[in-house]
Amino acid sequence: MQFLFSIFFGAMIAISSTLVHQTLPPIGVSVGIIATYLGIWYVGRRFGKRRYKFFALLAWLAVISIAGSFGAGQELLIQGDDPGSALLTIGFVAGVIAVFRAP
Repeated sequence: MQFLFSIFFGAMIAISSTLVHQTLPPIGVSVGIIATYLGIWYVGRRFGKRRYKFFALLAWLAVISIAGSFGAGQELLIQGDDPGSALLTIGFVAGVIAVFRAP
């Protein structure tokens, strides 16, 4: 159950970060990155194990990579502009830092 919760929670963090990062460019990206860090940190805090934070990060990465690639209708949710690139790179680094930070 904890495994499924961490996967689901990581995916929801990625969906919310994807949707909010284009709203107000400097603030939306910051909110998405901070939410990524805090969400992955929360999973580890709730369950007390690093592996669940890692599963949440993997789910986050899977959703972000799908959102950053072209869909069936050639739509793109995370573009290659500055906010999109910042969400991809800094968000991933924030997630890795949250995983390796002590719970």
